[in-house]
Amino acid sequence: MKSLQLLVVACSLVALVTCGRADEQRAPCEGACCTAPCDPCRDGACEDTDALGWEPPVLLWWGDADDPAPGCPAWAPHVVFEGIDGLSAKQSCPSCACGPAECKLPAGIVVWDEFMCNAHDVPDPKFTPFLAPDPWDGSCVTHPTIPAGTYSSVQYLSTTLAPCTPRTGPEPIVAEPVWATHARACSAGSTPPEDPVPPAEQVPPAGFKECLWRRGEPGPCPAHHPERRVFHHDIENSLGCTACACGEPMDGDCHALLRRFDLPACDMTPGKWRGNSTDLDRSPCSGSLGGTSPISLGSINARWYEQHPGRCDPSGGSPSGEVWTNEQTTFCCEATR
Repeated sequence: MKSLQLLVVACSLVALVTCGRADEQRAPCEGACCTAPCDPCRDGACEDTDALGWEPPVLLWWGDADDPAPGCPAWAPHVVFEGIDGLSAKQSCPSCACGPAECKLPAGIVVWDEFMCNAHDVPDPKFTPFLAPDPWDGSCVTHPTIPAGTYSSVQYLSTTLAPCTPRTGPEPIVAEPVWATHARACSAGSTPPEDPVPPAEQVPPAGFKECLWRRGEPGPCPAHHPERRVFHHDIENSLGCTACACGEPMDGDCHALLRRFDLPACDMTPGKWRGNSTDLDRSPCSGSLGGTSPISLGSINARWYEQHPGRCDPSGGSPSGEVWTNEQTTFCCEATR
């Protein structure tokens, strides 16, 4: 999981001015008026209970994500918040393909104690595998000889298709949060400047507005700061791409000759070997109708008749994950005049 921290300095958000504009300031409130910095005192009374609990004003700018944020004015030089809105994701993934499903020679032979490779579906049949290595190039394989008269039938195993290998394209992975709007808040800070600007001259620069602010999702904006803006920070994401994978092999044509020999080392003595052709859909069985086989089994080999690789359907290589923010800050700004 990835995260992107955007600037927020909560403890530095201090008042630029007292509540209300400089030309609207009144004498200290009397009677039951609240005393917090942002309680809206108007002519000695608290006129707007929606204003209670908001933090002192800051200067807020917001604009298109592609536009650079302006610098803070000299009388409010501290950047105390940076956030975004319109969060989404920019994602693209490499292409995904599959290599061919190569033909594989039969795994070998299975020797059955049951009639015609257990054609009668005898429960718990007895059989002995006489297998080649995997992968196998068809060269001679010798195992301890299975004597004649000790088994009933032989099954020549079918050819198979090897799994396809996923192939990821050269395109780069793009997985990053993007946003439509970004914002910057400026404050005078807690230390008085050496050359203070008179309150009457503290006019928000072009593009900035005086805004109250509050963490989370508070209630309605005060009447004298009605324009509501919400921005987010502490961006996290789990963006990525699904893994490239391949489905089951299909559509191949793999035809081979599998030979069995009475003697070890694939001895080609006439009458001492026999073979059978196998393919993807054929695993022939041979055996004695009268009981046990009169032929011993000492070795096997194989060769190809035809091999046309199959294919696999690719999957994966798709955008995955999501983006989110852990916290929002709400601003209530002066109405446009």
